[in-house]
Amino acid sequence: MGADVAGFLAHRAELIASATPGSDAARALSDLTDRAVSALAETALSQLRSPWSVLALGGWGAHRLLPHSDLDLLVVTDAPASELRPALTGVLYPLWDAGLSVGHQVRSRRDHERAVRDDLETLTATLTGRVLCGDAALGARVLTGAAAGARKRSRRIVPELTARERPGSPYLLEPDLKNGAGGRRDLDELTWLAAVLTGAPQATPAALSALNLVDAPEAAALDRAAGLLDGGRWIVHRAAPRASGILTVEEAVESGIDAEALQAAMADVHHVIQRVRGRISGRPTPVDPRSGALAAVDGGALFTLLDRGDEALPALEEAAWAGLLDDLAPAFGELMHVRRPALSHAFTVGAHCLRCATSVAGAGDRPEVAHALEGAGDRRPLLTAAFLHDVGKTQRGPGHAVRGESAVRTLGARFGLSAEQVEDAALLVREHLLLAETAAGLDIHVEDVIVRAASLVPRPDLVDALFVLTAADALATGPGAWNSWHTALIGELCDRIKAALSDSSASAGTIERAEATRLSALALLVERGADAEGAFVSRASLRYLSATAPHDVARHAALIAEVVGSGHPDAFSLSVTTGPTAGTWRASVAAHDRPGLFATLCGALCLSGLDIHGADAWDAQDGIALDVFVVRPDTLAAVDPSTWAAFERHLGSGLADPAGLAVRLAERKRHYPPRTRTRTLVHVEDTGAYATAVRVRAADRPGLLYDIARAFADTGLRLTWARAVTRSGVANDVFHATDDDGEPVTDPGALGHLAMRIRERV
Repeated sequence: MGADVAGFLAHRAELIASATPGSDAARALSDLTDRAVSALAETALSQLRSPWSVLALGGWGAHRLLPHSDLDLLVVTDAPASELRPALTGVLYPLWDAGLSVGHQVRSRRDHERAVRDDLETLTATLTGRVLCGDAALGARVLTGAAAGARKRSRRIVPELTARERPGSPYLLEPDLKNGAGGRRDLDELTWLAAVLTGAPQATPAALSALNLVDAPEAAALDRAAGLLDGGRWIVHRAAPRASGILTVEEAVESGIDAEALQAAMADVHHVIQRVRGRISGRPTPVDPRSGALAAVDGGALFTLLDRGDEALPALEEAAWAGLLDDLAPAFGELMHVRRPALSHAFTVGAHCLRCATSVAGAGDRPEVAHALEGAGDRRPLLTAAFLHDVGKTQRGPGHAVRGESAVRTLGARFGLSAEQVEDAALLVREHLLLAETAAGLDIHVEDVIVRAASLVPRPDLVDALFVLTAADALATGPGAWNSWHTALIGELCDRIKAALSDSSASAGTIERAEATRLSALALLVERGADAEGAFVSRASLRYLSATAPHDVARHAALIAEVVGSGHPDAFSLSVTTGPTAGTWRASVAAHDRPGLFATLCGALCLSGLDIHGADAWDAQDGIALDVFVVRPDTLAAVDPSTWAAFERHLGSGLADPAGLAVRLAERKRHYPPRTRTRTLVHVEDTGAYATAVRVRAADRPGLLYDIARAFADTGLRLTWARAVTRSGVANDVFHATDDDGEPVTDPGALGHLAMRIRERV
């Protein structure tokens, strides 16, 4: 590699590291590359006897070169291959040796004319091309000829360009800045349209203004957006070892980029290109001023749109972008750009609110939600709550639900709600996290938990409405945020809340339910001739009995009796039944209690390819522990008898040799690293009289629950209950712990030591 190329690479590295991300940086990198490539080409190709011209195509041709962009190079000449081959090596090999990605074509002018007629990708790259060096007139003829020819074929080409797929959404918190909706390719399409419709090469969409396809404010928005997109893409390229278009939440924070301005820029590009496509086709978008239908959206019109479900999203998003929802909710258009990244949230706040509201209608396709919709009564308070449930996030920090409640009381009348309906909608917004947080973080078999929830949602129809809102909120959050497991948990919670609100005998409390279960389980044991197993049932705790069906209590009694009768310290007994939702299993294990038993059980389940959804740990009798897990497969392999045989094998060896179990888990973790990256958070809170709650948020991976359980064992605390919720590769798990005496842990030193141990292990 010559000194000139080495100097170019040094200057290139310095520019990439020091330049302020944006269009100026992209142009500077383009200019620097122009000089280096031109110097190579003029030296290497000067020996050709035929005229030649070197052109930069695509983004490079438009002066938008980024750190990992391909160098899209075209050499136009009629020189014979025997002359070309050695000459081209002088251009291409130094660039390849330097590690640059170079895409090149060598064609005669006539060959390139055929290529742009036959291949749309070649045409679009040429429409933004420019001459680097060589015969400028030859290069100009190639470029102008391609654009002029495209104009003649515009009736065919324009529909092909505007049929391009535009995946994703401009409101994604992790947008694709290149190929996604509102990204660079959308601006490119507008530029290509400008070139085809004018018959001249273009570097920007500016010529669309003269064609009356873009008005002055739209043109200004596109110009601003181009700079912001170039800046965002520069940051993404600079942070990654290879070309990437995704701006992650972490990169947005670490780079210091104005991510909300970038989000607004993508929205501008997205909606302008939709309007341009509509104007070209003669079918303007619903709220394009040129359609004659531009008007602020009132409550009635909003409810009509929302009842169409996800089909209404494009119109609602454009209305929000155009400010047509601001009369209902002031500054809602700005909320479309507000970013509040949270667990599993995929969209900006405003876009999430729209999706939540349309999901109320779409969720009706799910039987459990359809049933709740029937019980919820009038949908208007529910739809209003869904539309406004996160408006409190205009301010940062906790308390957004309370701020949202205040907003509903102020704005409810604008939606056409009566005073009573406004109160219902305000309650739904204030408590929109109640069901999800209670089901995920608290033991819903504890009477105090149900009584508190029932005091916050005082009518059965509001419980149904809150269930629908919870489902819609989760469906709008992102993939995997609502599944059969969440449905079962929250459905059971709602049933218990409604029972507590009822005046019938069905509302019996913990004591009544527990004693009824005890009597039924004892009767089952008598029927089986297993009276001796009744000791466990007679002494079982009210909390255990209120959470367990009578036939499960009887089965657990048999497991415990088997372990007691074995006389072996490492003995255990297993029972497996179908779980509460499709694809899950309930594994009940009785074993001699010991420090770290819960962790050993978690580790054995992990090694058997099982993922833990939830767990309960109970004291049985005479030093026997009963642990009940709800699990599902963690791999694509089916769960069959061999799975449980493997679990028994791993558990047996783990009880005999805990260190060996830890080694095998460490090997599994090396093979299956975390699926995402996130900061580990540990939070301790009081749950009431029964236990101390510890919340752990961390990147999900095999063996995570084992490591957390080991941290509890290391600090001498006992786990009594666990709920594992994983979304988008992030685990948000809750554990209830007591001290050796079964009391909640209140010592700040012990809790601080626990948090430290969890972070160390995770």
